[in-house]
Amino acid sequence: MGIGRRLRILRESNGLTQEQLAAKLDITPSAVGNYERDLSFPRGETMFRLFEVLGCEPNELFRDCYRKQKNEVESHLDMYRELDRHGRELVDACTEIEYRRCKEESGLTAVAARSFGKNETPAKLRLEKREGAGSIFDEPDYKE
Repeated sequence: MGIGRRLRILRESNGLTQEQLAAKLDITPSAVGNYERDLSFPRGETMFRLFEVLGCEPNELFRDCYRKQKNEVESHLDMYRELDRHGRELVDACTEIEYRRCKEESGLTAVAARSFGKNETPAKLRLEKREGAGSIFDEPDYKE
C-alpha cells in the first residue's frame, strides 16, 4: 500500500474531507488529492503538520513504502560476503595492492605485479596458492 492510500485512510478515519484537511494544512484541496493519488508528495513543513493534524506517527504513514537503496559500497560488501575463501583471498590481495599503490608517495604506480614507475622495482606481494586451486589465469578451480 502506498503513502497516498494510507493518507486517504488516515484522513477518512479522522472524519475529514479533502477540503477540510487542506484548510488545516493551509494547502489547496487539489494538493491533498494529488498526495492521495501519489502524483506529488508533501514537503517537509507540510508533512510535519500532516502528522499533527492526522494524529499519526511517520512510521504509520510510511511503513512498507521505504526500501533503502544500497550504495555502491554496501553492494560490494554483499558480493564479498557471498564469495568462497579463494574468492575472498583474491579480492583481499587486489585490495592490498591498490591500497599500497594509493598510499605510496614515491610516484610508483603498480598494478598487480607490473610497475610503471621510473627506476622503481614493484612491491613484492606473496600469495599462497591453495592445494588444487587454479590461478586467475587458469581454468576455474571448481569441478562441474
